[in-house]
Amino acid sequence: MQKNKLLIGAFLFSLILYSCSPSNNGDDHSIEVISTDTVKATQILAARDATATPTPFQPAPKPETIYFADSVPQDWIQEYGNLTLNDDSTTADLVLEISGQAELSQIAQFERIYAVGVPFDTVADNISIVELRSLWSTGTTSIVGYDQILMAETTYKAFSQFWGLPKKSSVKLVEKQELISDLWAQSDAFAILPFEDIEPKIKILKVDGISPLDRPMDVENYGLTITYSLSASQEAAALLQPEIDQIKSIIPTTNRDESKMTVVMMTGTTALARVTLKKIDLNGFEYPVEMIKDWFLSADLRHVSNEVSFMEGCAYVDAYTMQFCSKPDQIKVLENIGVNVVESTGNHLNDYPGDYFAKTLKMYQERGWLSFGGGINHEAAIQPATTEVNGNKIAFIGCNPVGFETAWATETRAGSANCDYDWMNTKIAELKSQGFIVITTFQAEEIDRQMYDGFYRQKFKDAATAGADIVQGSQAHVPMGFEFVNNSLIHYGLGNFLFDQMEPHNIREFYDRHIIYNGKYINTELLTATLTDWSRPVPMTYQDRQVLLSEIFDASGMR
Repeated sequence: MQKNKLLIGAFLFSLILYSCSPSNNGDDHSIEVISTDTVKATQILAARDATATPTPFQPAPKPETIYFADSVPQDWIQEYGNLTLNDDSTTADLVLEISGQAELSQIAQFERIYAVGVPFDTVADNISIVELRSLWSTGTTSIVGYDQILMAETTYKAFSQFWGLPKKSSVKLVEKQELISDLWAQSDAFAILPFEDIEPKIKILKVDGISPLDRPMDVENYGLTITYSLSASQEAAALLQPEIDQIKSIIPTTNRDESKMTVVMMTGTTALARVTLKKIDLNGFEYPVEMIKDWFLSADLRHVSNEVSFMEGCAYVDAYTMQFCSKPDQIKVLENIGVNVVESTGNHLNDYPGDYFAKTLKMYQERGWLSFGGGINHEAAIQPATTEVNGNKIAFIGCNPVGFETAWATETRAGSANCDYDWMNTKIAELKSQGFIVITTFQAEEIDRQMYDGFYRQKFKDAATAGADIVQGSQAHVPMGFEFVNNSLIHYGLGNFLFDQMEPHNIREFYDRHIIYNGKYINTELLTATLTDWSRPVPMTYQDRQVLLSEIFDASGMR
């Protein structure tokens, strides 16, 4: 009986388990599903001091390093945002170097213009890129005898990447501040230096006919243009845009910005009188200037020292008459070269009685031309003329220390400015303190020599010491020599410009093309011409230019 009870209990227990199974294996017995809505879950309370610890999202790390090649200028290397320096270009997020890596995207380019400099008193004007690279790589002496290149270490690093490592004997490294003095001490070397380091005491050679002093400059075909590229992967470039913008705002796109350049063309004696007057009548207003016109039109400020007044009724006289006048309509000759600065320190402004010079000054004023060195009276005559071009402040001031007495302005007569050296040098210093580039001229003693002795040079040197950047003798009918006082250039005489003296020593002419850049006088290019037909300058032949430069530099005794 007991055994039967156990069997019945086991059967009932099995039946209960079967009824609770989730599947009936296809039997058509249904199992009631109890809805969760009818079941109240028991809330599990967390411990009072327990905190939830969510798993944070982990973004990809932001690029954060920059590589600067050894050739990069030192002042470009600094912290940009959160970027740190990386000395491995293959792992850096941003790379700044010459040319750039092909597998990376170029983001920005920065241009560096370099110049070939030689001592100022150098006759040669040009060198080829083939000569430069041959001397650099193999030590081959250039055509005119240069066998060594001077440069600062930063320039050396740039060209070592640009051209490859040089032949050791070809290059001499010098301290930047000693480059010019070392260059002047040698006769068989030239320097390669960045445009911003150009100084007045060096001459800039053209490279295959192109100079960084040109404006406009053919940068594309200039052999000493180095371009740096800022590169990155596309992903890094997108993530580092703030840092890239900062780099582009700090590193200049170029070290030579023509919008900061002012070109001043200075000339010697002009007198549209005597035979020159007749030649203009016969050949027209364009005839005297058409061969040298481009030299002027590429300049901003175009100077003439006009020694003669315009006078109604002026007529032709022979080349030996020492009384001068110009026909009023012949001012068109000056207009044709864009003259906009007129010096009036000349001796012959009042050769004819009357108010002709006062009327001449009015003609300049009507054309908007700057006028200095002479005026409607003495007080006006001594005043400087000032202007600003491309951000450069420039002042012209001049005087006549020798007369004629009838040429000088008085309280009641227009004329040239009689020199008061103390006043003038004080004014030069004042202008310099106000940020002007100061150009000073003297209608000094006329001589038929290529250089003054020490006594006559002193007034020029005093003006330079007072702060004049450029000092010019406007009196000379023959081209004269040069001297430097620190970085101030003195040219004691340019010779004639438009004047009918046809003697061999009178027909050679200088035109001084001064370059002002970013508030600083940086260099002068010497242009040369020969007067023909009593009235018409033409650019000198190569041979004549070589002779003139050799003579003048020898007379200057600069080294």
